[in-house]
Amino acid sequence: MRPARMIAPVQWMIAPLLALTLMAAAPLPRVPVSMVTPMRYRAAIQLSGQVIAAQNTILAASRAGIVSAILFHSGDRVTQGQILLRMNAATAQARLALDHAKSAAAAQVLARDAKLLAISGVSAAQIDADRSIAAQAQAQLALDQAQAAKLVITAPFSGVLGIRRVSVGDYLAPGAPIVTLTQTSPLLVRFAVPQTELAGIAPGDHFALSLPNRARPDAPVPMVRGVITALSPALNITTRARSVEGRIINPNAATLPGAFGIVHLKVGAPVAALAIPATALNNSPIGTFVYALHTAKGSTSVHAVYVHVLATSGATAIISANPSLHRIVALGGFKLRDGEMIDPAAAAA
Repeated sequence: MRPARMIAPVQWMIAPLLALTLMAAAPLPRVPVSMVTPMRYRAAIQLSGQVIAAQNTILAASRAGIVSAILFHSGDRVTQGQILLRMNAATAQARLALDHAKSAAAAQVLARDAKLLAISGVSAAQIDADRSIAAQAQAQLALDQAQAAKLVITAPFSGVLGIRRVSVGDYLAPGAPIVTLTQTSPLLVRFAVPQTELAGIAPGDHFALSLPNRARPDAPVPMVRGVITALSPALNITTRARSVEGRIINPNAATLPGAFGIVHLKVGAPVAALAIPATALNNSPIGTFVYALHTAKGSTSVHAVYVHVLATSGATAIISANPSLHRIVALGGFKLRDGEMIDPAAAAA
């Protein structure tokens, strides 16, 4: 009976040794890690903005007349100075012919009397009268030329025409609308920035404009880049916001004047920050942390470092700069414990 009593203590001592041996032989968890990327970060806000044409006008008749020729179609793209419409100019042309004749006659009288003055054939007063008549004839000619020019409607700037409102043969009274003309590029974007977010905003700063697609709400929203051109000199006394005007290039006329969109604007002073994979963030009851790697004597362990998240964008997170962070666990931190030994592996791109 005595040998049987000796077996139990031996088994009790071997079991812990076997467990320690198995634990020592177990492989370390292989964890993807990545380097942090230093950067400069500015906070971003989103505001409602309206797209406005830089130039938009209604072309109208400046004097009465009958439309004799229309040289455009609705929706045409035109260039500055292009002739769009002509009104009947028969009367104006006849008046110009008369003015040319009077101007030529006055010039001839002045030239003849100037020769007579040399031989005392006329008085100096007559020469003065001749010069006055010639000047009046030239002034009348210039006046009638200006009046005749009003019978031709040209594009004051390059842009896209709207819907035509007249036809050949129509009688146009002064001020009668003909067609709208809109400059489609560049376009203006106007928005208001609250007083609390004005720090760091100045002309020359860049912003992005997004126009949500109601027909395809799940589709990626394209961003149009722009630059701030002007800020109002005072705050709105009701909203306590400062009006801002920006400019965007619209070469393909994809953005229409009058549209509303979301302005993405960076505010405040740039601060030092780190870019890390968003999957590296871990949450705990007392905050957000990442696992930093510590290597000593050929072994690598992880240690929790609490961080302040500034922003997230897709697969990237931006955190405040921390000199203790160089290499971090990129994925799978929820499986680890503080101080645990790991086998680091490069994170997948």
